Amino acid sequence: MLLVCRSAHAWLQPLLYHSIEFTTSSQLSKFVSTHDIPNDPIETRFSLVRNMFIGRTPTNQGDLRYSSSNWPLTVVCRLLWLCTSLKHLTLLDLDQNVWQLLEHSIPGSLEYLTLGPIHGPFRAQNLRQKPSLRHFTSAQTYMRDDEVLDIVCYPSLRTFRRISFGNSMAQLWAVDQVACVSKTQTLDKLEIVICGEPQITSPAWIVAQRNLEEMTDDARIVIRQDVRDWIRIVYEEHQEYLDSFRDIAYSNVMLLEDVLIPRRSNGERRWLKSLYLGVPQS
Repeated sequence: MLLVCRSAHAWLQPLLYHSIEFTTSSQLSKFVSTHDIPNDPIETRFSLVRNMFIGRTPTNQGDLRYSSSNWPLTVVCRLLWLCTSLKHLTLLDLDQNVWQLLEHSIPGSLEYLTLGPIHGPFRAQNLRQKPSLRHFTSAQTYMRDDEVLDIVCYPSLRTFRRISFGNSMAQLWAVDQVACVSKTQTLDKLEIVICGEPQITSPAWIVAQRNLEEMTDDARIVIRQDVRDWIRIVYEEHQEYLDSFRDIAYSNVMLLEDVLIPRRSNGERRWLKSLYLGVPQS
């Protein structure tokens, strides 16, 4: 039984640490202080983190409000520095004046980054560890022309997405900056997302689409509507990344079980599935 428990613990650790989220300063501080113990095996668990969400969620406002003094910036820097295998990072409501304090700690492993609202100046070239960033999302933020040009020309970037409410001018400002896409051959898509109720987003989409067609016919530039709130959009993407990992992890474990222990009962299989996929046993 002890060997079985140890095996289950080893299997579950990558799942338990794959995706983590923090909505409060105390959660951030406690997680780092618990795991940041030099020469202790628990410290290695930072390397298991692939997907991180920091900020409010659709159902939990937390205390990490914009411009709030609750933000433990030193702790956040340390956390990002230690998560050397991080792939997805969503960072919400960080004051625009402090983003530059985190630039050195963004890990070189990062591929997907989401910031907003009003995240302040962002230049991928300033990320000290030079991550192979493939997807960048800017939510509810006006970006200068030089910032937009910098991000679309970043060598590894494939998708640049900008999200705004339909009742703002942000999507029109974003359309005004699309000419810079012609300067890059590596970008696959520039996506402008207008979110909110259809009665607001539809008229905004019509105007933005008309302006876009007058400026360029570049098929890489897409404007679309989304009825969800922007926070729900990015939070559900965070959850979808975890779900996809769960599916792969469960399939791999079942394949291994078929090879090593082909006589495992259906009841034991259902138990394993409930652990990996987070679903009740049937």
